[in-house]
Amino acid sequence: MAVTPIGTTTVTAISRRLILPKITDNIYGSNPLFYRWNRMNKFVVKGGFQIEIPLMYTKMQGSQWYSGYQVLNITPTDSVQNGALGWAQLQVAVTVDGLTLLRASSNEAIVDYIATQFKQAEMDIADNLGFGLWSDGIANPLATVGLYAAVDNGNVAASYEGIAHSSNSWWNAQIDSSTTTMGTAALQSLFGSCTSGGRSPTIIVSNQANYNRYYALNLASQQFPVQPGGRDQQMAQAGFENQLFNGVPWMVDSHAAPSVTNGLTAVETGGPWFLNESYFEYVVSERANCNLRDFQSPPNQDAMTALLLWAGQLTCSNISRQGGFTALTG
Repeated sequence: MAVTPIGTTTVTAISRRLILPKITDNIYGSNPLFYRWNRMNKFVVKGGFQIEIPLMYTKMQGSQWYSGYQVLNITPTDSVQNGALGWAQLQVAVTVDGLTLLRASSNEAIVDYIATQFKQAEMDIADNLGFGLWSDGIANPLATVGLYAAVDNGNVAASYEGIAHSSNSWWNAQIDSSTTTMGTAALQSLFGSCTSGGRSPTIIVSNQANYNRYYALNLASQQFPVQPGGRDQQMAQAGFENQLFNGVPWMVDSHAAPSVTNGLTAVETGGPWFLNESYFEYVVSERANCNLRDFQSPPNQDAMTALLLWAGQLTCSNISRQGGFTALTG
């Protein structure tokens, strides 16, 4: 007769009902980009061999002014090519053994224990996704190809989405690698380089140090001794404090800085990074959108495991409208 570890049925039922609905919101609400892109730029798909991104890289050639019987220009134009990224997968396991379930034998104790385990799982997967959002796709090739690869001109990686930077000038971000001291002139210059017509950066993200430097610039320009005014109220109400530059919210992301733990290289600094979110999509698999699998028990152990799964990729369809500073130290 098969033996079921104590509490398995109760844990499965209660954890599904009480824990699962909160997981996705807690993970995607963990930093400002996740919060915004989960609402505006998240694209859930069934799957596919890889993620293909159509890119318009040149103007139509068959276009001209004409008069009367002038022969018209019907030259065909190959103006679109695809970029491509593979799927990145992430998992966190919640495992509990039969002895632990025996010790937490009441329904309330089991729920408290499992809830704590899943809370830790949420924090772990959110932290990994946060680093993945800024990944260069090199330090850990299994992680998402993040912003350090997308907002680049070849200094970090030779290519992005399979397209080489060196032979495709249209596929380069606006990178300031010479400015070392933050100033309004340099900020405005890069903002202008990332702007085309009515399309300009929609969010600015940096580490805390560069956020503080911008705060100090604003403070110095105030005529009265008060903190700088102006912020995006929607983001502030969600818990993300911010300042405005050209009416664009500037926020802190703790993952936007190189460190030993995330394996980023020296060229990848704390920004600030000027991002036009219109060209980003956070593609997520339908079957692994922070989905929680049922607890499973191995046949040779008195234990059970539930997996929290994610699969997806960050894509960008226009690198030239993105920019960032890579040398700011003061």
